[in-house]
Amino acid sequence: MKYLVIDKRQRGAIGKKLDIPTGSARLLEELDKKNIERDFIYNDQLEFILNEGKFIIKANGKDITEYSHIIFRGHALHSDHEYHYKRYIINFAEQHNAENPDKKILVQNAEAIKRFPYYNKIAIAQFCMENNIPYFNTYFRTDGDYLKERDLLNKYPLIIKEYAGVNRIEVIDGVEKIKKNVFKIDNIEGYKQEGLDGQDLSSFFIQEFSDSGEDYRIFVKLGKVIGGWKRYAKDSFMTVSKGEYEMYNEPNKEIKEIAEKVATLLDADFIAVDFMYINAKPAVQEWSYHPGFKAYETKIEGEPVNIAEAIITAF
Repeated sequence: MKYLVIDKRQRGAIGKKLDIPTGSARLLEELDKKNIERDFIYNDQLEFILNEGKFIIKANGKDITEYSHIIFRGHALHSDHEYHYKRYIINFAEQHNAENPDKKILVQNAEAIKRFPYYNKIAIAQFCMENNIPYFNTYFRTDGDYLKERDLLNKYPLIIKEYAGVNRIEVIDGVEKIKKNVFKIDNIEGYKQEGLDGQDLSSFFIQEFSDSGEDYRIFVKLGKVIGGWKRYAKDSFMTVSKGEYEMYNEPNKEIKEIAEKVATLLDADFIAVDFMYINAKPAVQEWSYHPGFKAYETKIEGEPVNIAEAIITAF
């Protein structure tokens, strides 16, 4: 048994070598506890080779057929390339497994990535509508002209978000600071606020605003909820900005059922589903096959579920 964990490179101080991302580091720690051989690489250390009719994929120089389990973590959001790499590996593994049933490569969330081969909020909205999953009223126009009259979402406040969740980067004292591309629009002048003004809004969409001031992350392993958090906004409309966390390992019936429905429809091995309340009802915000969980382990009182261990055993 040998694992391969693949992640994106982090941003940080310019010219500074960064540590392995926290989530991946925790997975490696749990694998080491179990004495399972493992490697870690970044997305930019992959090679795809087609030679003499044979397709080969290498991970930092090693043939990926050396591995029995592959776990994908993050990928760059500003380009589809790194997300496509995952599908190439899944397709390769399927053919390899058919030809080598005694030496299979298990790829986490392979079926989920095939069933939902997108990574953007509009695709999530469409999926939810098609499957009767509660979601926020959403409006996306490809020209980004949200000042034009429309028949919906024409009352303030509104939320405007980047299409794929791409963050913006500000360099402060030589350090790249990651800033969320999520803004509250209180009036027409809100489109000119700092951080949003000057951006190409053709990559943004608008949604109805939730004044609940809290959100939820629910972790689902092999179709069953195993834990989660509740987060309260503080000093900002965004819970992710200096929010306060609370253990939420046993969500209410409505949230639990929706989270497990999403995981089942996608056939996800491991997934986190995020919620907010709107009009006193829970609605899905998004989901992730490679969720962050550092805050869950470090910022919440109580006994957390070992999410890293849950991920490495979700096959």
